[in-house]
Amino acid sequence: SAEPAKAPPPPLTAEGPAIVSGLLRFRLTCWRDKHWPKDRDFHGLEQRMVNEGQESPEGDSARNRVEKICLIANPQAAGGRVGKRLDELRGLIDQAFENWELRLTEGPGHATALASAAVGEGFDLVAAVGGDGTCHEVVNGLISSDAQDVTNPIFAVVPFGTGSDLVRSLETPTDTAQALAIASTGVTMSTDVGVAQYNTPDGSTAQRYFINVCGFGANGDVANRVNLGSKRVGGSVPYVKATLRTLADYSAQRVRLTWKGPEGDGAWEGNLLSAFAANGFYCGGGMLVGKGASMQDGMFALTVIEDDNILRLLLNLPRLFTGTIHKASSAFRVTASHVRAEALEDGPPILVELDGEVDAALPLELRILPEALRVRGGWR
Repeated sequence: SAEPAKAPPPPLTAEGPAIVSGLLRFRLTCWRDKHWPKDRDFHGLEQRMVNEGQESPEGDSARNRVEKICLIANPQAAGGRVGKRLDELRGLIDQAFENWELRLTEGPGHATALASAAVGEGFDLVAAVGGDGTCHEVVNGLISSDAQDVTNPIFAVVPFGTGSDLVRSLETPTDTAQALAIASTGVTMSTDVGVAQYNTPDGSTAQRYFINVCGFGANGDVANRVNLGSKRVGGSVPYVKATLRTLADYSAQRVRLTWKGPEGDGAWEGNLLSAFAANGFYCGGGMLVGKGASMQDGMFALTVIEDDNILRLLLNLPRLFTGTIHKASSAFRVTASHVRAEALEDGPPILVELDGEVDAALPLELRILPEALRVRGGWR
């Protein structure tokens, strides 16, 4: 693997180390003012970001000649459009990296196996090419790999005709060429990952990792509706349609939540509509449920929405996209490193979604793993 350099790589338009250093400091300051808690030391994080930055490639600054990247693509993503444009994708990758391999998934769970195998094969980076489902599988492969005495590769996301809430959270461009430039020369940060223990549909217990958002309640039903529908129409439209349909027929159940956070232990019982444990910021095709949170603070932003009358719920729907849902009268938000949720009455399974993937139900236990994965993004 390439050794980390003392200074981050330059962006595509920068010329000379002075400009690079100044631009990095500016980006760090903007990010700090937006996300960093005022009572926590910033200098240590700033120095770590500088130390973790990769040396810029020799020659053409747009092409990485130092690092080797494995890109894992789901050819079925975006309604199969990714598989039809693989030659285009290969050309874009070759413009950004000198040393690369593209590996295609063959079915559910295969991206996890491919990512796990890549850990022990000397790759400096592993990138998910596809939507949030592919990203979720790749993250699980990187975190759960049993490769011994190796440093996990850096994780990156490369959208290719697909929508992704994680892309928004990582501030990575949706344009494929620009996203590859970020994967090649972006800033690397040690980022938190969530781990969930839950019940599967057959009643057994399982564990999965997630990097962006875990949701349960009505939003689990929404994610399930979207996943069962067509993926040809991306963005927020499928989620808004699924949300409206879910609100029309969802029956909230009584749930008990407990959590541990910087302000001590907390608990709540009530008729739960939805809950979001956000490590990142966006879910549901652009719903901003983690506004003001951080992916590097060792905490979830836990938003809880109680059941309410249908009119008030509909009036509050825009708040999901403006980052103000926790300010609604029927909602609240806390900061927590550990969350437990359990149903208090018999009823249909209360579904859980992890990065948009649904294979879980309450009871649920969530923990944060601080700085568990190095991630390269368009951090500002």
